[in-house]
Amino acid sequence: MKNKINTFFFLLLILPAIVLSQLNTFSPYSRYGLGEMSPTTFAHNSGMGGTYIALKPDSTMPIFINTGNPASYSLIKLTTLEVGGSFLNSNFTSGSNLIKKWTTNFSYGALGFPVMKNGGACFGIMPYTNVGYETQATTNEIGIGNVTYNYNGGGGLNKAFIGYGVMPFKLQVIKFKNKRLYIPDSLKRLSKFEYNSIFLVKQIMSDLSIGFNVNYIFGNIQNNTKVIYPNSQLYNNTNRVRSVSLGNFTANFGAQTAISIDSVKSKNGKKRVLNEKLKFTFGYFMALNNSLQANYNTFIYNYTIQQGIESIRDTVLSQTDKQGDITLPLEQGFGLGFKKGERLNIVADFAVTNWQDFKYLDAINEFKNNTRVSVGASFLPEKYAVGNLSYFRRIIYRMGASYQSGYIDIKKTLLADYSITAGIGLPVGIGRSSSMVNISSQYGQMGTSVNNLIKDNYWRINIGFTFCDRWFQKFKYD
Repeated sequence: MKNKINTFFFLLLILPAIVLSQLNTFSPYSRYGLGEMSPTTFAHNSGMGGTYIALKPDSTMPIFINTGNPASYSLIKLTTLEVGGSFLNSNFTSGSNLIKKWTTNFSYGALGFPVMKNGGACFGIMPYTNVGYETQATTNEIGIGNVTYNYNGGGGLNKAFIGYGVMPFKLQVIKFKNKRLYIPDSLKRLSKFEYNSIFLVKQIMSDLSIGFNVNYIFGNIQNNTKVIYPNSQLYNNTNRVRSVSLGNFTANFGAQTAISIDSVKSKNGKKRVLNEKLKFTFGYFMALNNSLQANYNTFIYNYTIQQGIESIRDTVLSQTDKQGDITLPLEQGFGLGFKKGERLNIVADFAVTNWQDFKYLDAINEFKNNTRVSVGASFLPEKYAVGNLSYFRRIIYRMGASYQSGYIDIKKTLLADYSITAGIGLPVGIGRSSSMVNISSQYGQMGTSVNNLIKDNYWRINIGFTFCDRWFQKFKYD
């Protein structure tokens, strides 16, 4: 036990250094706004198209952490540690030009644990946005010639979070059944319709979970823009350098509930108990549009190039330790799910992010609202399989698809994102199902090559490790 705790806190200490030192993107579109937004989910979600709003993790081993909707923390019944990383391969095309880039990076680290009998908590760290681009454009100006524009930037923001989820009405169904078990003659007996209606409401309340995350967003972003003229003897080149840093809090909330069906009426009017219980899940998610205070420095100067060496002529603008506001977009989403026993789980998300209300210091916002639709499914042949070949029957298979309308509008063209995913969950340990390795693969396309824009065809492989066990318990006998 002591070794497990020491190992976790060692990982917790080194993870921020890993997050801050890595390069997570090469996308030229990461120069807009805060950069390229990172996924809010883990490897097992990624294999199901990134769905998370109505995804209720199992309360028995192996337990997965669903940070996308903090209401799911209420189902964490064992201490659960999750860490993961990813491999990204991008092919950028524009006309006949092709550029290939790849990188590997840390994706997330989180620890979840139960709190009393009806709640759970989680804390961790993951990237929030990624910036990493270097592009060039040339424009022919009348009377001047070809003017070159160089854009480059790097950095990004990270998110440290802590959250809590609870099922406040967990015992409603049990209390209702116990109350109706023995009814005195003096009390009115409920009709079949009344009983079923009240039972449905109690069931929804019993399975209702609510939760929240408090996020600390921190990091820095650098953006550089150079304007280079063909004749530096007649025109001064310009360089604009801006660095932005922030550290502030934001929050997101979620709710989940479900309706279970364990029996159906047969042809003779009697109830037939189902071999596999059916469950319909529902979820809601909201990320607040908080206003974050940022510090920034802006430096603009003119320069000439002589024999390949830059020589500064004069400073146009110098701003240091300035403060401004960044208003995040409000995001809301709904999710639906269907689960059959412990084998089949199908979920779907629909979410809208109000990027039109996004504000970034003094920049003019030309973003559009983004719509995300994703679907996913997982299949587990036999969760508690034993005997010969039982390992292969405990492997989880996942697949999904996702679409985002895009919020970046360039030349009246929205940069949509399409992707398909597939994944697998491999149990780890002899005779135990408490730990798992989750691997998912995502192939997608972001942007377009129309109107001289850049299209990104990408492969992303996510690998996550899930460890579940009973921590922080005092045993009577060692």
